[in-house]
Amino acid sequence: MPHTLHDMEGMIQDLREGLREEELLSRNRHKQWERPILYLRNLAAAIAGALFFLSLLPMDAAAFLKGVAYFFGAAAYLSEILLLTDCFSNRVPHSEMFMAYCFGPIYLLLGVSYLVGH
Repeated sequence: MPHTLHDMEGMIQDLREGLREEELLSRNRHKQWERPILYLRNLAAAIAGALFFLSLLPMDAAAFLKGVAYFFGAAAYLSEILLLTDCFSNRVPHSEMFMAYCFGPIYLLLGVSYLVGH
């Protein structure tokens, strides 16, 4: 928890830099795709988070919202993979990609399970 205004300004600056990810994008060869993929990733992650939050509210559509949220989460992971691998043109060590490779398909399976099972 930040204790000073300076700490909060630093956190806000870090958040802005994280959303732009200039360092990650500067290495990409597919310049025409980097910004749209980054925006897609951030949008998909934000929508997934909002849907998961809404699914916590007591309503009949909670399982449906979770299912759809998992699909948006999978889209965010796929976008992350595209960014990190420069649209699959760079080989990235599996140790760095393990989470995205595991959780992307898991999110798809969870989305299907919520939509079919409920």
